Amino acid sequence: MKTQSISKLMIAGLALLLAGCGSQQASQVKDSSSSSSSSLLVAKSNEKVSTDNLSPQQAVSLIATYAGNKYGNDWASMAKKAQKQGLQVNLYPTSKYKLSDNGQGVAYDVTAGGKSTGLVYTINKDNTVNIYQNVKEGKLSHKLATISKQDMASYVNRQGQAKQVGDLAKNAQVIDKQSGSQSSSTSSSTTTGHQYGRQGVVTVPAEMQGTWYSSDYGSNSKITFGKNTIVGEDGQQYHLYKQDPNFLAGDTPSTSVQNATRYWSSAHFVDVHGLHFLNIRGWCQTAGDGSSYAIHTETVNGKQVKVLVVAEGAEYWTSGVYYQNPQLAKQQADKKFDDLHYMEDDN
Repeated sequence: MKTQSISKLMIAGLALLLAGCGSQQASQVKDSSSSSSSSLLVAKSNEKVSTDNLSPQQAVSLIATYAGNKYGNDWASMAKKAQKQGLQVNLYPTSKYKLSDNGQGVAYDVTAGGKSTGLVYTINKDNTVNIYQNVKEGKLSHKLATISKQDMASYVNRQGQAKQVGDLAKNAQVIDKQSGSQSSSTSSSTTTGHQYGRQGVVTVPAEMQGTWYSSDYGSNSKITFGKNTIVGEDGQQYHLYKQDPNFLAGDTPSTSVQNATRYWSSAHFVDVHGLHFLNIRGWCQTAGDGSSYAIHTETVNGKQVKVLVVAEGAEYWTSGVYYQNPQLAKQQADKKFDDLHYMEDDN
């Protein structure tokens, strides 16, 4: 009888042990399934993403890529659809929902093409991000995690998914719907399919693309042009777009619109003084003439050298000349050329 009791106890214990192992294996399978979805989101690449000076579009693309890889399911499905339909993030007051952490009071509803599927995040004062899924109005939603953008970038880089961030950012839109409707200052742009007066990218001439150096006025500086971007002397990258001429015709854009377009620049071409200038100004800039850039050829040390002419003001006065290497820039510091138009020429 005693032997039978011990046997029964051993059998019961073994059953509990196996059940525990089965539960642990199920948990491991679930975790593995979630993490393995990351490798299927997009093909891996060696590109890397950095959190330095992220534009709003790059930031939302990083968050969407991270969540799609990390959590799979609806986040992954949305991220994949956004590759074709475009990433659109709608801003609402957090009072629209019942979130466990409201951050600073703005809910970022992440969508593919504008259709909400309950994927939301909020941002805290320390810039960390609270991530949610399956968010519904009137129903309490608990966050999946709170994480910094630096940690998200590290994860995305380890997974080889950084290219996804850049690809999504190219056509990403951040639309402020906190007032319940789009502001009047942006309504003129809705017929173009873009928000905030954006009518398409502006392509920088191929001969202008690259980094240019200047040592004029006792200061070393550089300007870098990408295919559709400029990195100015402040080190910040700005995206170049054609702007709807009616965008700034009404009231001054709201603070939220200015924040959403902070890293956008309005660009167009102007022919003056025999040069083909690319004029660039702030997206919400209502005064001033911006800065203009043109490629020109000058004779330097007896050779024909390509230079970048920078002009300012309504008369496109030459304010600086940039060269393709810093050594030449130092050698030519403050050099003025007879065929360029300077302010003193009008005196």
